[in-house]
Amino acid sequence: MLQTELFQSVIHQVKDHLTWLHLYFQGEPFLHPQFLDLVSFAHSQGIFTSTSTNAHYLDEKRVDNLLKSGLRQLIVSMDGITQEVYEQYRVGGKLEKVEQGLRLLLQKRKEFGQKFPRVVLQFLVTGQNEHQIPALKKWVKELGVDELQLKTTQIYDFENGSELIPSELGYSRYVPDGKGKWKLKKKIKNKCWRMWQGAVVTWDGKVVPCCFDKDAQHVMGNFSSETMDQIWKSAPYQAFRGQLLKDRTQIEICKNCTE
Repeated sequence: MLQTELFQSVIHQVKDHLTWLHLYFQGEPFLHPQFLDLVSFAHSQGIFTSTSTNAHYLDEKRVDNLLKSGLRQLIVSMDGITQEVYEQYRVGGKLEKVEQGLRLLLQKRKEFGQKFPRVVLQFLVTGQNEHQIPALKKWVKELGVDELQLKTTQIYDFENGSELIPSELGYSRYVPDGKGKWKLKKKIKNKCWRMWQGAVVTWDGKVVPCCFDKDAQHVMGNFSSETMDQIWKSAPYQAFRGQLLKDRTQIEICKNCTE
């Protein structure tokens, strides 16, 4: 679990260069007992804060504290508007809890006279839920969510196809290659703005290049023994950037990314 001391140390090091902080990486942030304290600290340093949640923990107490924390953006991941469809992707999830939490947050935000956090609902479009998009748009409008984002889904081993690939290819990262297989819709180019725009810090202080490095396979440094300035200019980071500019297909996490 991310320790407060480490978090504050990182913020103090980067706050003069940091304008936007997304407090989320492969987990549910509201499981952290001090999560909203971390948000409040970053907000006090003049940093725009955002997070992403499955919205299963938006009870009355957390919502009140959330509205006091200074959080500027809350992304809610919800990939179905019926329980049957929702649980196919969000295994073990309860759609009713998501809706209750969202309604409570939006209601209290209005009562408090606040504009923040801005609530964004993200819907990963798959072959299992694409038929629900028209009803989803009506539901979002009725609820009063600030923004709906229809997102394409990353699929492993996509070459052989998957039931997760939508039939409407406008919502897909993949298209048929004409030979019975599937391929990325966008051609991979040897560039990526993320390598110069930001980085990801894991719970234990490791710095990895981006959110596609889900298992921290490409560690550029560690805040336990290095500063951000040292890590940013380190040999591993420079070598990673150089390989990306030379031949991105040699980096596993970059082969299935359309950034």
